[in-house]
Amino acid sequence: MPESHRDHRCEWTRAEFEAWAEEISKMYSYSVHFLPIGPEDEKVGTPSQMAIFEEVT
Repeated sequence: MPESHRDHRCEWTRAEFEAWAEEISKMYSYSVHFLPIGPEDEKVGTPSQMAIFEEVT
């Protein structure tokens, strides 16, 4: 589980977030893809990412 902070945000590694999203997408029959948020640093990537879930029909 991700680390919780006093301001209620959570810090997940990219791998943790992607693994969680993949598990949820399979559990509820959704597809998932990931998009970066913010400018990309060539060493560490973008500041954040988001998952987009779409119902599989």
